[in-house]
Amino acid sequence: MTKTTVEEFITNQETSRTHHLYKTTNRYKQNDFIRNHLAQILLNKFGWNYWVTLTFGYKPYMDEVEDLLYKLHHRIDHRILCHSGRNIMYEDERSEWVMFPEVGRQGLHYHGFIRLGLNPTLRDGYKSEWDWLRTAFDQTLSKMNGMISTLDGRKLERGFKLVGRSVRELDNLKMIVYSMKEYGREDFDRFNYTIFSTPDWKPSLLNRRRQQKKFSSIPQRPNKIQTEGSLLNFFGD
Repeated sequence: MTKTTVEEFITNQETSRTHHLYKTTNRYKQNDFIRNHLAQILLNKFGWNYWVTLTFGYKPYMDEVEDLLYKLHHRIDHRILCHSGRNIMYEDERSEWVMFPEVGRQGLHYHGFIRLGLNPTLRDGYKSEWDWLRTAFDQTLSKMNGMISTLDGRKLERGFKLVGRSVRELDNLKMIVYSMKEYGREDFDRFNYTIFSTPDWKPSLLNRRRQQKKFSSIPQRPNKIQTEGSLLNFFGD
């Protein structure tokens, strides 16, 4: 069997984001659209609060990865709602995530910028909102390892990093540049695998009283396109 690189493995997968209904076949036009979107979100006052890094291991299936990120976004928002003193989180109060793919020696990473629409109320000895959110991510990710079939014993929570926005603009610029350092390479289309939670996932209203305790009860992500090669379209806990 011919050995393939991580980039080739990802490029050759039939996923939602390679389906002809999801993207244009004009590479220049596609990149131009996404560059404009990036400029609007990152450069036109996107007030992100946190920078996050998630590691998915060597040669993951990209539909599994995006399904996990979508459910992680849903679960984190619901946890914030349950610790906010509110019963409802409206659509425009859902957190916004912008996620950039990076392929390194250890496989696939996603670097993301998160803007909170609603803030948790700090209790139980948490020193800061960052401390509360880091714990929420860590505990949620520890329950999601089974959703990535290629982890080979690795733990998602061990490849997780959360950094608060700095008061120094230079530090924030470094995070943005680092997250996009692979853009423009020809091995696979990183623009196409960039995720914008609001237009891609269309977050809906959350109701605290209708808590979805199981990951399998979270609605399927709106931009998921079923393909013949799709694996693990249904996840349990």
